[in-house]
Amino acid sequence: MDKARIAFVAALAVVGAAQQALADEAKRLVSVGSWEAYAYTDAGSKVCYAAARADKSNDRDRAGTAIAITHRPKSPGEVSLIAPYGFKKDSDAEIQIGGMKHTFFTKGGSAWAKDGTADKAIITAMAKGKDLVVKATPSKGATISDTISLKGFGDALAAIDKACGVKR
Repeated sequence: MDKARIAFVAALAVVGAAQQALADEAKRLVSVGSWEAYAYTDAGSKVCYAAARADKSNDRDRAGTAIAITHRPKSPGEVSLIAPYGFKKDSDAEIQIGGMKHTFFTKGGSAWAKDGTADKAIITAMAKGKDLVVKATPSKGATISDTISLKGFGDALAAIDKACGVKR
C-alpha cells in the first residue's frame, strides 16, 4: 500500500468518528428498503452517504455488518464496511455481489477495498445486484457471514448523488 493510501485511510478513521458525531445533525434524504441516505455539512463542505445494515446473519447474538457509500468533496463514491463487533486485527473482509468478489482491509471496526480503484465497480455491481454478502472475522469469535439487501440501494444512491452533485 502506498503512503498516500495509508494517509488517506488514517484520515478516514478520523472522519468516520466525526461522521458518527454529526449523525444527529444529518438530514435524512430518503429511506427505502434497507437503505437510508443522509447529508450533512462538515467544515463547510457537504457530505452525503447511503448505508444499510445486514438483515441476515449466521450469528444473531451481535449487530450486523453495515455498508456505506460516502461522497466527500475530494473522494466521491467511497465504499466502506462498518462492523460494530470490530474486525480481527490484521484480517481481511470480503464482499460478494453475484459472482463478483472484492477484498477489504480492516482497521478496528471499519474496512475499505484493498484496491483503491474498486469502489466504482462495487457501486455499479450493487446497483444491479440483489444482495451483498460480507464474510469477515470478528475481533472475538468465529468467521461471520452477513447478507445486506440491495433493495432500495438505487434510490439511496440517486439521492446522495443529487444532494452532493455527483454525476454518473
